[in-house]
Amino acid sequence: MNILKSSFLLILLCLSIQARSIEDIQDSKEIIIAVYDNFPPYSYNEKGVLKGIDVELGLILAKSLEVKARWYLTGSDETLSDDLRNTIWKGNLIHKTKADVMFRIPYDYDYLRIIDKSTGELENDMVSIKGPYHSEKWVIASHKDIIQEINTLALFAYHTVGVELDTLPDAHLTGFARGLIGKNVKHYFRFEDAIKDFKAKKIDAIAGLRSQLEHLLDFKINKDKYYINDGIPQVKNHWDIATAVSSSYRPLSYHIDGLLHELYEKGKIKKIFEKYGVEYQAPMSKTQ
Repeated sequence: MNILKSSFLLILLCLSIQARSIEDIQDSKEIIIAVYDNFPPYSYNEKGVLKGIDVELGLILAKSLEVKARWYLTGSDETLSDDLRNTIWKGNLIHKTKADVMFRIPYDYDYLRIIDKSTGELENDMVSIKGPYHSEKWVIASHKDIIQEINTLALFAYHTVGVELDTLPDAHLTGFARGLIGKNVKHYFRFEDAIKDFKAKKIDAIAGLRSQLEHLLDFKINKDKYYINDGIPQVKNHWDIATAVSSSYRPLSYHIDGLLHELYEKGKIKKIFEKYGVEYQAPMSKTQ
């Protein structure tokens, strides 16, 4: 009896850690949705409640399948490929759990075609990336009474700018003009700390995702105080974000793609972004 019970528990455990088909998800009555932990406005905890743009979209997805949402909060690894491996197609190194779908994945043709030099195969062939739902940008925000406009990065030879460590703005700003402005680039382990110093005017500007800056600075009601440029000069800073599903279960990715397109057509995604103080930017894949 104990052997049978142990075997049954082992089977349940194995089922719980595998990426699953739509039928498996509906049979279990829940879908495991991965979102980044503490990543406002997409997913964050407020007074014990998980909130955010991706959380709301995830709840709509769960409802469309008539199941409950079970959240898989994940951090950022060294690369996006690591995130996808640990979350979608291979599983977490410690608890081995896999998500059925992951939100906020770059939808970029060049990224999708990256070749693994060691195997010669597509680096992200194990996932299906579909359902673009927003167009994201890296930008720089400044205090209007200090910096009225940002047309060149050279002005940061005289002004300070905050960045989160190991991000695209960090690499670009510190390397600009052979380190010309490096001494004025202030590094932060947490983006929230950079925001606090910026609001307190301890730094003159801050670089980050436009959606994050608009949300965290309440930009809609503070346009008289802050300036946000249209992008970091001389760097590719514009891409769509979408969802990722294991390539073994493409029907699920097609379902999500169709659902998000319907929400886009009806203007519902735009309303969700605006609810969090973000000016919605339609995916380039839908406007070009």
